[in-house]
Amino acid sequence: MASLNQPSILVLGGTGFIGKHIIRQLVKKKWIVVCASLSLPKKKNRLKNVTYYKVNLKSFNSVKKKLNKPFQYIINLAGYIDHSNLRSDYNKIMHEHFTAVKNIIKVVPRKNLKKFVQIGSSVEYGLAKAPQKESNKLKPITTYALAKAKTSNYLKKIYKKEKYPFVIARLFLTYGPGQKKDRFIPQIISGCLKNKKFPTTSGNQIRDFCYIDDTVSAILLLLTNKKIVGTTFNVASGVPVKIKTIINLINKTIGKGTPEFNKRKLHPGENEILYADIKKIKKKLNWRPKIGLLNGLKKTITSFKKNG
Repeated sequence: MASLNQPSILVLGGTGFIGKHIIRQLVKKKWIVVCASLSLPKKKNRLKNVTYYKVNLKSFNSVKKKLNKPFQYIINLAGYIDHSNLRSDYNKIMHEHFTAVKNIIKVVPRKNLKKFVQIGSSVEYGLAKAPQKESNKLKPITTYALAKAKTSNYLKKIYKKEKYPFVIARLFLTYGPGQKKDRFIPQIISGCLKNKKFPTTSGNQIRDFCYIDDTVSAILLLLTNKKIVGTTFNVASGVPVKIKTIINLINKTIGKGTPEFNKRKLHPGENEILYADIKKIKKKLNWRPKIGLLNGLKKTITSFKKNG
């Protein structure tokens, strides 16, 4: 039987890269964890002491059937990522994010709810000038970014009206062991390990990379801090770095592979300079990233070599 001291949490989209890392930490802390996702992981990949539910978050009936239960905390990592420009599957992406959040808020009882952490994205800032601050006006230029921004604005609205206890963790680029192979850093590591020639852009875009352990520590701080509610925090390293630098560091560390720069075009309308101002989270939560870029890349490469 669960102890009264064990907090209960619903992790939406907990089978993904960041979700798995968060759940491992929550299990270590003896939390009662329920993971809801569109598909169930294979039994061999399920974590012990975690309850898994298959739920279509876009469907109100599916959410009501499975998740009409009291939780003290919710983290929302659900919804697929698509950085293409505004396109024909607008409704699908909007339902994946905005409709799903509305369904959860309607269904999960509020009586015991202490905090809802929405995982936002730096793409919500769109073409805002760097370094991007939480106070910047959101200027999304893709459907995915628009869906994220619309969800952020909705949460702010219901906080003002009903004091719904949300906080937004607006992530920049998180990387580390276990990330999907189709993401940027795993692709570069794979190309180098296979000693391939691989095409890239000019590499002059500036981005902000945060190691997974640092991202998770920030999210858990936002989750458990009682005073932090109704606001947004950038979660990032705060360090601007050229894509070309990342590629060259990985290439040099592995010692093989040949990146071919200027062989790929940027996404139309892409903001070439996207890195975070993290003064707010430093001041309010005394949080700072602990893993430097080179150390984080080495850890990721070692994991990639071991696990593929």
